[in-house]
Amino acid sequence: MDIDKLREKAAADFKTNGFPTKKDELWRFTDVSRVANTEFSNAWKPADIGFKPLSSIVVVFENGRLSHEKSNISSLPDGVCIGSIQDLVDPRIGTLADLQSAFVSSNTAFFSDGAFIEVTAGVELESPIHLVHLANADGSAFHLRNFISCGEKSKVTVIEEYIGEAEKTYWTNAVTEVFVSDQGEVDHYKVQRESAASYHFQTLEAHLGTEAVFSNHTITIGSALGRNDIRGKLTGPGGEAICNGLYLLKDKQHFDTHLFMDHAMPKCNSHELYKGILDDKAHGVFCGRILVQQDAQQTDAIQNNRNLLLTRTAKCNSLPQLEIYADDVKCTHGATVGQLDEEALYYLQTRGIDPRQGHAMLTFAFANEVLDEVKCKTVKTYVEELVQDWLSKVSS
Repeated sequence: MDIDKLREKAAADFKTNGFPTKKDELWRFTDVSRVANTEFSNAWKPADIGFKPLSSIVVVFENGRLSHEKSNISSLPDGVCIGSIQDLVDPRIGTLADLQSAFVSSNTAFFSDGAFIEVTAGVELESPIHLVHLANADGSAFHLRNFISCGEKSKVTVIEEYIGEAEKTYWTNAVTEVFVSDQGEVDHYKVQRESAASYHFQTLEAHLGTEAVFSNHTITIGSALGRNDIRGKLTGPGGEAICNGLYLLKDKQHFDTHLFMDHAMPKCNSHELYKGILDDKAHGVFCGRILVQQDAQQTDAIQNNRNLLLTRTAKCNSLPQLEIYADDVKCTHGATVGQLDEEALYYLQTRGIDPRQGHAMLTFAFANEVLDEVKCKTVKTYVEELVQDWLSKVSS
């Protein structure tokens, strides 16, 4: 794929189509006019923001540009290549992400940097790769493009983390394309804790080969307005996709999650569990769609979305969907929106537990079902701390 021609086409598409509105079916619950009506600059400065390295392999981007000084990618195992997407080329870049999306087309046209990760066939990378995106340039837009390639019978863990300085207003617009070759395995994590005044949009596209495994766990805490578009395509028999997520929203935060899993071949599994905890006047949106094509016999697909409203003013829209064209399948989906069980709270109080503490305990137990699915111990410990910290603030 010629990157220059791809950029030109994407810029033309973005100019022609512009941003979506609430009249578009896929955006009817999410108003992006705050982004569309704001002029963002490309101003750059170093980002003096602290972060906790979650691995010995760390790739740091400051306000949209790779920081060689803060990264640690000088000594990599054989068969592993990590660098800037501006310097490394693969013909598959841009072949997954759909330019019909305004956020993808603008990213493709204007991306300034991003991570290029390639793990060749037969390599099992023991240490995770920690991608850290730091943002504190007020009024700027960061179009980040990430490319992950996992070779045949290879294994890699990638952690994408987005961290923003408090009260800074900026726009993060990221696209991550993941290719998992036959019998490869990618364990992917995303932790989003941007500024509470920022806008965060990301499209994640994964392409799975025969008996390939892709897992994605997304933890959403920050940004005033945002959306995750997560799309997977199982293109070889025996593939498996696991997508779990937890979104913690408060004040007037609005966050939208759209999930699409395309079963194109037989004997593939996809399991999805998304949970939301919403406080104050927060608004969460979940739209999950599973497509089972005619040739995808013996599909096993499960999708669940559960939401916990901590106040009467919090709101959630949940739309799980199944589209099935094969007859030998096992597919289920479900959605719930509710509040904490008053009887459970009362039971804890009768055992001498303070109402505030009992509230926090039950809320964490609700979130823990997603956290229990996290395989990487380092990530699990880290996100548990983030969740506990968030709960302590909304329960105080």
